[in-house]
Amino acid sequence: MKLRYFEDLTLGERETLPGSHTLGEADIIAFAREWDPQPFHIDPDYALTVPQGGLTASSAHLYAVASKLLFGLNPPKAGIASLRHEMEIPNAARPGDTLTLSVTPVELQPSKSKPDRGLLTLEGELQTQTGKVVLKFRSLMLIYRRPQIKTSE
Repeated sequence: MKLRYFEDLTLGERETLPGSHTLGEADIIAFAREWDPQPFHIDPDYALTVPQGGLTASSAHLYAVASKLLFGLNPPKAGIASLRHEMEIPNAARPGDTLTLSVTPVELQPSKSKPDRGLLTLEGELQTQTGKVVLKFRSLMLIYRRPQIKTSE
């Protein structure tokens, strides 16, 4: 499989990933019952009484969707590990929203201790079909550098 290495990344190059994910009411409720059982995520009637004014997807659900869509990078990044994530939920995601993901490399730093690796800071936005941003994230990732081809002398 072809991979995108540290050297293949361009700072500031925004990429909208292929694919999307539509949030269904039943999916929002099922996810929240398992992982974030707040009443405004699992009870549509109760959700009408809170400031959000209706059922919303949990932040954990949105991050799971972003992770799934991030897997759609083609070619994928030669990732080793995610080291840190910062997230912001600027707007609610609701049943019927179809979400897409855009990512932008904002920092690239070769590893000082391991020459076969580099650090990538990636910013991403999960947006609805109307362009409303429902998740912003900034992730620090460890990725492989392009392997050096050794030639015999």
